[in-house]
Amino acid sequence: MKKKLVAGVLCAAMVVPTAASAAYQGYVGYSLPSFSGNNYTGYHEKATSDDYIKNIVENYEGTSTGNFWAQDSGGSISSKYNQKEGSYAKINFNQGGKSKGNDVRMAMENEEYWSTNAFVAGRVDFR
Repeated sequence: MKKKLVAGVLCAAMVVPTAASAAYQGYVGYSLPSFSGNNYTGYHEKATSDDYIKNIVENYEGTSTGNFWAQDSGGSISSKYNQKEGSYAKINFNQGGKSKGNDVRMAMENEEYWSTNAFVAGRVDFR
């Protein structure tokens, strides 16, 4: 009986973190254009009415920091959040919450004003 209980707890411990992290969408090798040019993820349909998205920067190449913000089809809906490698940001919307089913995307730019492109990888939860 103890072996079955221990095996069940271990299986549950492995499934719960996987389910909790399933909401994050990875992005890899996104270009941060020179002279602080912008780049964007694709639009994602919101699964909740939460008035924020969450972003985790996993690594950079060619820069040490970037700016990230949320957009809908009308443009920017949040302030810019400066993030370094390994950082987490809860990107709050300026205007009221976007209802479940609305499309949002994340915008990004190289915070440093260089004449060469940089690259970023991370995960974003569009909620």
